Amino acid sequence: MRYTILAIKKLKKFYYCCTFHSEKNSRVETKNTRIGILGGSFDPIHKAHLAIAESAYEQSGLSKIIFIPAKQAPLRDAPVRAQDADRLAMLKLALRNFKYPYEIDEFEIRRHQTSYSIDTALHLSNKYPGAELCWIIGADHIGKLSQWKQIEKLGKIISFICAVRNGYDTDETLIPQGVKLEFIDFAPLPYSSTEIRNRLKNGLDCDLMLDPSVKKYILEHRLYEK
Repeated sequence: MRYTILAIKKLKKFYYCCTFHSEKNSRVETKNTRIGILGGSFDPIHKAHLAIAESAYEQSGLSKIIFIPAKQAPLRDAPVRAQDADRLAMLKLALRNFKYPYEIDEFEIRRHQTSYSIDTALHLSNKYPGAELCWIIGADHIGKLSQWKQIEKLGKIISFICAVRNGYDTDETLIPQGVKLEFIDFAPLPYSSTEIRNRLKNGLDCDLMLDPSVKKYILEHRLYEK
């Protein structure tokens, strides 16, 4: 058997559990703390990113959300469009009114290389020893987890919070060995950063998709015009 599954239904959440270990370090006391991690290119950051972070915080008992802007995601074919400084600036603007505790960690965006989650997880486990680190993903990432670098090692450092539509039928065979996956209810918003960039390029309205301060920044800095 590839992995042992324990299914628990509680507060509309399901847990598919394998062995999970938190690394211990006495430098900082973060034992029994759950921290959510949301990584992404944020090119640009939009309201769907914020909505999934809020849902994870509300449903998973998190103490805060750490936003990780990526340098270049390994499973992303196209390069990021906006400069690192612009993506970071837009992220900071979008989070000014975020209603839950949060932090922006610049570990990945400051590195001059491809961003791998295992490196970020090791960085955060050292920064928050004893905490349960929970990586937030969408349902479309479940089938890609086996492609994540050193996924078995990663599964010993972090767990995953997967945002899915209520009633979503999970294919358990897609969950890699050693991975702990928790599901939360989330109705995905029907747009992406790619669609937003295309709309901006063609002068179409994006008011419902972007924080006003982010849209203003994009227009002032003439991002995504080409």
